[in-house]
Amino acid sequence: MAKNKEPILASDISRRDFVNGTLVGVGAALLGATAPGHAARQAPVGVFNDPWTGYGGVGDYAVSNGNVATVREAAHLIRDGLTPAMMDDVEDTGEEYDMVIIGGGFSGIGAAYQFHKKYGNTKKCLILENHPVFGGEAKQNEFEVDGYRLYGPQGSNDFGPPDKDEDSLIADIYRETGLPFEYEFVKQDPGKTKVRTPLEHFYGVYWDEERYDTGYFLGNDAETPWVVNPRKDDLARLPWSSDLKAELNRAFADKEEYHTGEDLDRWLDSMSYKELLEEVMGYSPQVTEYFDPILAISMGGVGADVYSAYSAKLLDMPGTNVHYEYNINEDSAYSFPGGNAGIFRHIVKYLIPDCIVGAKSFEEILFNPIDFSALDRRRNSLRFRLNSTAIDIRHVGSADDADHVEVTYQQDGKVRKVRATTVVVSIGGWVARNIVSDMPEAISKAYSQFYHSPVLVVNVALRNWRFLDKLGIGAGRWFEGFGRFFAIRRPMDTGDAAQPFDPDKPTVMTFYVPFNNPGFPPEAQGVIGRAELLSKSYADYENEIVDQMTKMFSAYGFDAGSDIAGIVLNRWGHAYISPQPGFHFGKNGQEAPIDTVKKGFGRVQFGHSELSGYMSHTRALNEGSRAAVAAMKQI
Repeated sequence: MAKNKEPILASDISRRDFVNGTLVGVGAALLGATAPGHAARQAPVGVFNDPWTGYGGVGDYAVSNGNVATVREAAHLIRDGLTPAMMDDVEDTGEEYDMVIIGGGFSGIGAAYQFHKKYGNTKKCLILENHPVFGGEAKQNEFEVDGYRLYGPQGSNDFGPPDKDEDSLIADIYRETGLPFEYEFVKQDPGKTKVRTPLEHFYGVYWDEERYDTGYFLGNDAETPWVVNPRKDDLARLPWSSDLKAELNRAFADKEEYHTGEDLDRWLDSMSYKELLEEVMGYSPQVTEYFDPILAISMGGVGADVYSAYSAKLLDMPGTNVHYEYNINEDSAYSFPGGNAGIFRHIVKYLIPDCIVGAKSFEEILFNPIDFSALDRRRNSLRFRLNSTAIDIRHVGSADDADHVEVTYQQDGKVRKVRATTVVVSIGGWVARNIVSDMPEAISKAYSQFYHSPVLVVNVALRNWRFLDKLGIGAGRWFEGFGRFFAIRRPMDTGDAAQPFDPDKPTVMTFYVPFNNPGFPPEAQGVIGRAELLSKSYADYENEIVDQMTKMFSAYGFDAGSDIAGIVLNRWGHAYISPQPGFHFGKNGQEAPIDTVKKGFGRVQFGHSELSGYMSHTRALNEGSRAAVAAMKQI
């Protein structure tokens, strides 16, 4: 890419064009200049945070899109071992809590839910969250485009409601918080489009590919650059070898079983998914390469060569005896407008009723503004403290007989501490092992076997999607260039606030961008991916995204200058736990690392989705809840 290429959206605006992160005179700033052959640019409305974080969209989440620069810098103080020096000047707030929860994502809110369920308003709990907005990865991006409010997920996305009579934590949360058990989606008008788009962003590019209209982009040099719905005729139109197509069709059918019995899961966990595919099932390496990026964006983040085959089973992958088949009569997964932020907002509204403006209707909880002043009120039994990075957790005395734990955190450049009867650490192990100062060696050693990998979630607001309608797809994948997958959705019906489903009207295109690096050991793949994720500026990514979209769609009428209304990057440096063989059930007779960590110690318990080996909102809620139940035995 030419170094002097001008960003399509004014990512290179100087800081003088912003006051407190908000665009000033945006029409003039966004210019002035029109790319040759493009319609005059229209300014994206909203917040531009800094040259690395970039454009954040509009609304409450505009200053908290992924790991923003301030969060990254605070986290790197911990990573680089610079926090001990900060302990020399600590302000004691004098605050005491029955429980302090580290982390305000789904794991943390799951712990808080369990605390509230047991104690109501009779005891005190504090959540420390390092981001500017609650939710962890369950946050949303918002855009204002041509009179429409559009939403996209920042990270955590897709869900399936539990049965309303189910006896489970998740069903209990639905009942208590008012989450519906049934959902409707905007009706499709065949007079406007016949494109079958998914209801979320993953199933259209593999699991339910036959249900939706999905295209494979093979490059503009290919005889047929786009092959639409390749699986409807068993890949016959793809210019791949007949052997590879036969292998892939065999994998898609997934009729074979290579191991049965009660030890199936342990057997799968004894090998990588690549070993299962190639050494057990006899597939060629090209089949593994086909599935690699699917694993990476779904939940793994790494290559199949280092990913436990049991983890692949959790993703319903071929060869793991799951034999996934979609039900033509019902959809496999749904998505709220802002991804799983919709679920999180219901829970936090239930726990702190004033934190989202308005009453408790579905639409109000989804779309009303956050009242940040309500989160950390002194009178709250549950307080939610944002922009607060925990840097030290230690028992007051020996962990075996201590009555309290001190928690030190950084907020607004100041270092403060509070005291807790119990602590639930609901953050990832890459941080936990660096801030729990009196962590036993066994837990620290177990955490050293936790490997994490990144993902980049990009939401592109479009003024129309006529080019996709002309192409006849709502989801796609490709095999070189920026990213690997995209999808648009048929939106959830949210009444008057529902997003349109019309090619002539705006929508959000979402890219889940993997950074898997097959061929490197598990501890290296995530590090290499993070280095790439974090090394580029917003403008760098913006240019790559525009280039890729232009290559893929310009022949169908796409024009970046007139069609793109905004691009938001959501960088997640440790998005996924990437379980290696032995992670789930142990190796060589040793205890699995997750089981060691789950034991906790003293008055500290660990509860995070990674302890299930699978980063999902339901697993996170369950792990946070489990840790809180264990911790409350000390209260």
